[in-house]
Amino acid sequence: MTKDFLVSRADLRDTQLVESDSLLAEPGEAVLRVERFALTANNITYGVAGDLIGYWQFFPAPEGWGRIPVWGTATVTSSVTDHINEGDRFYGYFPKSNELKVAPDKVSPRGFVDSVTHRSALPPAYNQYSRLSADNGFMPGFDNHQILYRPLFMTSFLLDDYFRDNNLFGAEQIILGSASSKTAFGMAFMLKQSPQVKVIGLTSPGNVGFVEELGLYDEILTYDQVESVSQVPSAYVDMAGNRDVLSRLHHHLQDNMVNSCGVGVTHWEAREGEAPDTLPGAKPDRFFAPSQIIKRNKEVGPVVFQAKIAEATQAFYNQVDSWVNIEENSFSDVQQVYNTVLNGPAPDKGYVLTLD
Repeated sequence: MTKDFLVSRADLRDTQLVESDSLLAEPGEAVLRVERFALTANNITYGVAGDLIGYWQFFPAPEGWGRIPVWGTATVTSSVTDHINEGDRFYGYFPKSNELKVAPDKVSPRGFVDSVTHRSALPPAYNQYSRLSADNGFMPGFDNHQILYRPLFMTSFLLDDYFRDNNLFGAEQIILGSASSKTAFGMAFMLKQSPQVKVIGLTSPGNVGFVEELGLYDEILTYDQVESVSQVPSAYVDMAGNRDVLSRLHHHLQDNMVNSCGVGVTHWEAREGEAPDTLPGAKPDRFFAPSQIIKRNKEVGPVVFQAKIAEATQAFYNQVDSWVNIEENSFSDVQQVYNTVLNGPAPDKGYVLTLD
């Protein structure tokens, strides 16, 4: 049977697990059985921005419902297409389900692109499936790290690259909202490799201890201390999506806010407030990682750029286990783990779900 974990598009707390007949591959198609996937605040962002950016479109669901995408690994169980064989394993974008049917195109030793019609207009970076091999950058024994951190740290790396590519927008300090989130401290990790700017972490009182232990931030402030941020040219990387914090920070810094970059919505229930385009200082804009990938691939070539990402990622993997414990759960626990992540998980834990 195919099992799908569905989320109400109107209320992310409303979910259901539904079953249907197993998927069958037609000519030109393959069926992948999901082995494991990660659940993080990043996936909640996909749900919150499902209509805005198009995340609901990747995996269609019944009217009013959605299939929030996750990153994971899967094995081909049936194939009626060339160069994709049963038993092949891939990393990529999946629904919270135990099966996915794809239409492989541009198949190479590195992987393939899902060319199914409803995904054709969506960002190509999300439609690529990579073979799980050491030659392709997937080291044995690191599956959980790959599915938990690869998409998050990729965003961290690209944010660092984006800011350096733009001379930090003239900022003397970069403020990271939701400093305990994995994407935020991944960016702080990158900024620390070549320190050119002060890095400030904004976090909740309960997460101050964890953020301090990371040793990645030059200054740590709680959200009620926003008005104590130094009055120098500043950039805000907003992982939280909290409109009140965003507004207070802009009004405090005024013209010293030289860049305001929206990335995540860990505070997904705090979306009400002053319209971002009315705030003083640089107008808030969303960071879209695939755009930076396309730009850099054109400038330096995908081989060179991927090698840089791989080097940085391995350095991050070598340290991250000292900060975060990865907890494995079975797919039968998906509701419980989803609720934990939705309500704000402990920052020192990462969640991976495995399927039998």
